[in-house]
Amino acid sequence: MNRAMNAADWGLLLTTAVLLSSTFLFLNIAVAEVPPLTVAVSRALIAAPICWVMMRAFGARMPRTRQEWVALFWLGLLTGAIPFGSLSWGQQHIESGMPGILFGTMPVLAVVLAPLFLAEETFTRRRLIGAAVGLAGVVLVMGPSVLVNSGDRALAVFITFLAPLSHTLGAIYARRQPGLAPPAMATGQMIFGALILTPPALILEAPLGLTPSMGALGAILVTGVACTAIAMSLYFVVVRRIGATRSSLVPLFFPPVAVFLGAAVLGERLPVEAFIGLALIMAGALAVGGATAKPPEPAATAARAERV
Repeated sequence: MNRAMNAADWGLLLTTAVLLSSTFLFLNIAVAEVPPLTVAVSRALIAAPICWVMMRAFGARMPRTRQEWVALFWLGLLTGAIPFGSLSWGQQHIESGMPGILFGTMPVLAVVLAPLFLAEETFTRRRLIGAAVGLAGVVLVMGPSVLVNSGDRALAVFITFLAPLSHTLGAIYARRQPGLAPPAMATGQMIFGALILTPPALILEAPLGLTPSMGALGAILVTGVACTAIAMSLYFVVVRRIGATRSSLVPLFFPPVAVFLGAAVLGERLPVEAFIGLALIMAGALAVGGATAKPPEPAATAARAERV
C-alpha cells in the first residue's frame, strides 16, 4: 500500500488514537467510585456485543474449531483480562497520563519480545538501540520519583506496566493464529476477557450492591462503547485503508494524548522525570518503528486485518 495518506486517512487514524488514548481518562474517573475488577469486566461486557455486530459487518465469523476457540481464550486472557484488570487496578493510585506513557512502550516491547517467539523477527542494531532507549525511558518513569512517594503508587505503576506487556505478548501470540480474522479476535477477546474477570469481580467486590454515580456509570459506558468497541472497529478500517505498517503509528499517540487529556480535564501534573521518560520512550518507539519493526496492535494483528 504505497499511496500517500490523504486527509480522511489521517482523520481516521487520529480519531482512533484519541479514542483509545481516552481510555485512561475515563477509567481514572470510573475507578474513583467503582472497584477495579468491576470496571474491567463491565468494559468487556459492554464491548463484546458491539464487537460482534462490527465483526459481522466486516463479513467475519467466530471460529468453528476447538483449536481456534482455545486460541481465543489465550487472547482473551493476554489482551483482555490481564490488561483490563491491571490497568483498572493501577489507575486507582496514579494519574491517567501515566498509563498512556507506559502503553507507549508497546513498539519497544515488541522488538524485544517478538524475536523470542517468531522466526521471522530478528534483532538488528537499530532495533536494539531503539529498544534500549525506550526501556531506559521506562526505568526513568518507574524510577526514584515513583518509589519515594508511596508503596501503593510504586506498585500501581508496576501493575499498570503489566497491561502493555501482556498486550504485547498477546499480539505476538495472535500473529501465530493465521486462521482467525482480526474482528473475530477482538470479539473473542472481549467475550473471554469478561468470562475470566467475572468470577473474581463477583467474589472480591460484590458489584451487585454498588450504587455509583451517573458520572462513574457514564465513564464506564464510554470506555466500553467508544474507547474499546468503536475504537477497535475503526482501527480495522484504518488498517485496511493505509496498511499495517503505517497504522502502527497509532500506539505512538497514546502517551501525548493521555498526558494532555489528564492535564486538561483532571488537572494532573506529572513529575519532570515522567516527561523525560516519555521523550525517551517515544524516541525508542520511533527508532524501532522506522526499522521495519512490527509493533503490536491494540487488539490483535494488524498485518492480517488488510485481508478481512
